Amino acid sequence: MTDPRNAKRPGGNRGADRKGTRQRLDNVRPVYGNHSTGARIPESWRDRLPDPASYYAQCIAKLGKPNATGWAQGQCPFHEDRNASLSVHVASIKGQWRCFASCGGGDLVSFHMRRTGLDFKAAVRDLIGLEVTR
Repeated sequence: MTDPRNAKRPGGNRGADRKGTRQRLDNVRPVYGNHSTGARIPESWRDRLPDPASYYAQCIAKLGKPNATGWAQGQCPFHEDRNASLSVHVASIKGQWRCFASCGGGDLVSFHMRRTGLDFKAAVRDLIGLEVTR
């Protein structure tokens, strides 16, 4: 008689990495870039970020006035946009953004990373006014 703990279960071994079933994602860059930059970010970097209202006003064409909850609409700089498909939260410290034309979303730092092509550390250093090392 076989031991039931060693018996094969229906569906096979689902958690195993079978040869050829997983795709290699070597060309996918992580959201926050590589961590090769040796420059350290100060502990108080979140407190030193620019005001989201003034930052987004400089970066977004035709940014409208914020509504009662603090969200303003404008044209997304990441794709050709005729209508206002980008919403930014100018009243919050984090400065969240969201593009409704499938560009994505995030916070002020991720917007700056995407706009400038910098990694996380370099984008934070650029936003707080420190020298950016590439």
